[in-house]
Amino acid sequence: MTPSRLRLIVLAALVCGAGVVALALTSDHQDPAVVWAIFGPAVGWGFIGTGLYAWRRRPESRTGMLMVLFGFAWFLSAVSLSNAPLVYTSGSVVGGLWGGVFLQLELAFPSGRLASRTDRVLTVAGYLLFTLGTLPAMFFAAPHDLGCDDCPKNVLLVHHDRGVATALLALVALGYAVLFVIVLVRLTRRWRRTPPLERIQLTPVYACGLLAFLLVTVAQTGAGKGALWAAFIATAVLPFAFLAGLLRGHVARLDAELRARLEELRASRARLVAASDTERRRLERNLHDGAQSRFVGLALLLGHARRRVDADPTDPEIADLLAQATAELQAGLAELRELARGIHPPLLTDQGLEPALHALAARAPVPVTLAAEVGERLPAPVEIAAYFVVAEALANVGRYARASEATIAVRRVNGLVTVDVADDGVGGADAGRGTGLRGLTDRVAVLDGTLAVDSPSGGGTRLHVEIPCGKPV
Repeated sequence: MTPSRLRLIVLAALVCGAGVVALALTSDHQDPAVVWAIFGPAVGWGFIGTGLYAWRRRPESRTGMLMVLFGFAWFLSAVSLSNAPLVYTSGSVVGGLWGGVFLQLELAFPSGRLASRTDRVLTVAGYLLFTLGTLPAMFFAAPHDLGCDDCPKNVLLVHHDRGVATALLALVALGYAVLFVIVLVRLTRRWRRTPPLERIQLTPVYACGLLAFLLVTVAQTGAGKGALWAAFIATAVLPFAFLAGLLRGHVARLDAELRARLEELRASRARLVAASDTERRRLERNLHDGAQSRFVGLALLLGHARRRVDADPTDPEIADLLAQATAELQAGLAELRELARGIHPPLLTDQGLEPALHALAARAPVPVTLAAEVGERLPAPVEIAAYFVVAEALANVGRYARASEATIAVRRVNGLVTVDVADDGVGGADAGRGTGLRGLTDRVAVLDGTLAVDSPSGGGTRLHVEIPCGKPV
């Protein structure tokens, strides 16, 4: 909602409230005038104020907008306080508009949208009953028949017939009762079908709303001004019931989101533990199958060479044995360096992220275009996470993507490091499947970062990561 629209609504509410005060204080047929002058505008302002608050807090819901409309419809009902016959009669007909808005609020809560055809039919029936329901009776009713001896002349009176007027008003009261029962049954069933966590926002709205509806229905049956004043008080409480329901619903959603984040955190921690165990087994296997086997072979070669030297120092095969031993030693050292680089590259520790990424791009299985603009050194956890994001992405390019080239862009802007890795391969990558991308997601999430994968089939893969980095170190 724009500030100008908000100011316009507030101004209109103040003007309408002042009009209600003026009509109540000058009315010859409404007692007690002071009470109406105070509580009449208070109900309208209560709905409009809470509705504006709800509208701003939850703009996706129409409940706030309907509450504002209810407030203005309530002001419209005060037209029947007028002493002018034409204005009074018009107010008696259209003054019940607030009842239709109220029924729509009840049936559409909390989204503000009528979800089914039945709800829409009930709402239309409510609008017709609350506004035009008494219209046929007014063709035959004098003020006394309408329960107001002091009211102005009914300008719609065509022929006074008390029996017909009473019968038609009884039909209206019956319509109120039937509609109330249908709405009561429907809302009760809906409440029972609603999950327990969501019931907490429906309970205050349904309870207060049905109570107000019941009291209005009782008042329509001729129960007297006592029931009418009770309905008036129940209506005055309604905006706070709606606000309480919206706020309790907001708290329920926050609680559900917190529970979901907690479950995700637990799952993430479990995956990190599993990934750690898997990585240890991988290191053990690589050491056993690679460097350890080479060094065992090297020990055997050196032992054989020593025996040959002891037997005949001038044996020409000794030089070949030593050359093989040297080659095995160099190969073993190269494997150890590669293994150590996979655990944590020393270049990253010594010189930072940009040089480490350049070295990583140089060893990539496809040509890589690298653009790195991070400026000063980043915090160590951020550097490590960004490095392994790129490393895992390039490894996936080599294993699965069947790409011809890849691009890497790492930037630091406003306390945020973004990492983008893209290729022109076959696509089809999914962060929810496979341990590689899922492990990266967990690693980034630990730093309050996010990872997103866009990989349409046949359209290549784009990996986008954002990590908060704070101040430079």
